[in-house]
Amino acid sequence: MESSLINAEQKSELKHALAGFLVENEPLAPKTAFKTGGSAAIYLQPKNLSELVLAVKTLTWLELKFLVMGGGSNLLVADAGINDKAVISLARGFKGYEIVGSDSDSVMIRAGSGVRLAALIQLSLIGGYSGWENLAGIPGTLGGALAMNAGAHGATIYDYVSAVRVLRGTELIWLTRAELKPVYRNGGLAGQDIVVAAYFHLPRTTSREVTARVVEIKQQRRQRLPPGRHAGSVFKNPAGDFAARLLDKAGCKGLRSGGAQVSEQHANVIVVEKDATTRDITDLMAEMRDRVEQSFGIVLEPEIRMF
Repeated sequence: MESSLINAEQKSELKHALAGFLVENEPLAPKTAFKTGGSAAIYLQPKNLSELVLAVKTLTWLELKFLVMGGGSNLLVADAGINDKAVISLARGFKGYEIVGSDSDSVMIRAGSGVRLAALIQLSLIGGYSGWENLAGIPGTLGGALAMNAGAHGATIYDYVSAVRVLRGTELIWLTRAELKPVYRNGGLAGQDIVVAAYFHLPRTTSREVTARVVEIKQQRRQRLPPGRHAGSVFKNPAGDFAARLLDKAGCKGLRSGGAQVSEQHANVIVVEKDATTRDITDLMAEMRDRVEQSFGIVLEPEIRMF
């Protein structure tokens, strides 16, 4: 059953309570990797923790759900936009990061959820901190990476996490990696938990070693992924196999729907043209999934979040 739209009375209450950081009908397409989709009826940009807590309290009081948006690199927005829930963006604030502990062997880094992964990679390059190299080239923000347990080349964002600070309802809590129990493409967060910050314990090495590994990983990523506008892998890998292999064997390379096409280079990547719509992408995803199910009896699960 679909959620009801945000009504005029709810909008009025939100505008009154959250006037300093609320925008109506904010276009979302420019904020996503695919550059498709409509607008957010209610778009919230809290600059700090107190504004975020106020937003969640107000939304809860009005019995409205919300979507937390990070860098938008893994988000597919409906062509009609998002009109049944508020969109909370942490890109305006929560960008700080700092070294909060250090010894001869390691450093402890605190980073806000709005920090771009690229900024953290740059920090590790300069300081010679190991642990994040395999994540080089992955777009998006820390919060989104923790929510979906982003990873590549045998490493994940949680490998060096000490603790994650989460807003659960209106309560701030600390969760360790062991408490979250992250698994493949799932950080273990509950319901509408919002990541606020995280602590990482990284071993020291040298800037030269980190740089060499980052360059290697980025080169591998460029060779593996096609050029053009895309959001990386469309489907998660099923247990014991690779989605790209199954999609390739099912004859998905080159399939097209409107302005969206399965890459000829990588069968688990959809490349879009400027006139592509979200409907083009979702129709193509449905065809890809159906072909794999018919050929192998395996139902692929989307890695992209769709709203």
